[in-house]
Amino acid sequence: MYKVDSVSVTISARTRALCVLGYPVEHSVSPEMQNAALQGARLPYVYTAYSVPPDRLEPALMGLQALGFAGANLTIPHKEPAAKLVDEVSEEARALGAINTVRFRDDVMEGHNTDVHGFLEPLRGLKTVIQGAQATVVGAGGAARAVVYGLLRSGASVTIINRTEQRARTLAEHMMRATGRSAVAAVAVGSDRAEAAVRESSILVNATSAGMHPREDELPGIEPEWLHSGMLVYDLIYRPRQTKLLALAERAGCQTLNGLPMLVHQGAQSLRLWLGIEPDVERMAEAARRALEDS
Repeated sequence: MYKVDSVSVTISARTRALCVLGYPVEHSVSPEMQNAALQGARLPYVYTAYSVPPDRLEPALMGLQALGFAGANLTIPHKEPAAKLVDEVSEEARALGAINTVRFRDDVMEGHNTDVHGFLEPLRGLKTVIQGAQATVVGAGGAARAVVYGLLRSGASVTIINRTEQRARTLAEHMMRATGRSAVAAVAVGSDRAEAAVRESSILVNATSAGMHPREDELPGIEPEWLHSGMLVYDLIYRPRQTKLLALAERAGCQTLNGLPMLVHQGAQSLRLWLGIEPDVERMAEAARRALEDS
């Protein structure tokens, strides 16, 4: 037996498995979050976490398929390599060059990316106007890809800020090709153009690790005086729950959002893909919050 929300759940020979693969993965709150949803839906599934070194990813995926796993999530550093290992990829996954969800269907491995949905859904919940908005995204890594893609596909104009301007430019060019939209620019952190972009934005997204535990004192190249009350500041970090950037944004009168809702909604979308259910998102969010507090 295991417990979710103090309710005992029996594991039997009929129980099917789901999991997350990462390296490391000990910090993940996905097991608590996803098991809460599965228990709430009274489904005979269990969700676990496995630490898989990069050179063992392919045999790990093949092993999950052979063992009859229904699906798997993927986190750092496996999202991009896994996209080359599966048999089929969704349109979004192909555009991003990364997957975070694998569905095992008969002898086929399907690769999906639910990060875009996870990023956009909290904005929809806040009724944030994205169509026609000016957005600034700090960072040019894997998380930024999903953010920029989602914003462009939703009708925003985007400026990418990164310490290495060339990396931001490379991402911008890739997103132009992927979305067919040219409303994306790339600038360097600390430049006058970066300041102007932030000041003119109604949406600011931190897609870097600056401010994440144990680097809580760091800012992602954004000066406090650039923030204004007409702005939503969205930090993809959820540990700590309020980063230094979000604290400064709150002080400036901005609407703020951390990364926990994104985590929950991308996880919920994975469950929809695997099982065709409508998961209890609030139950998932509460389980994730408790897991973070206990860690």
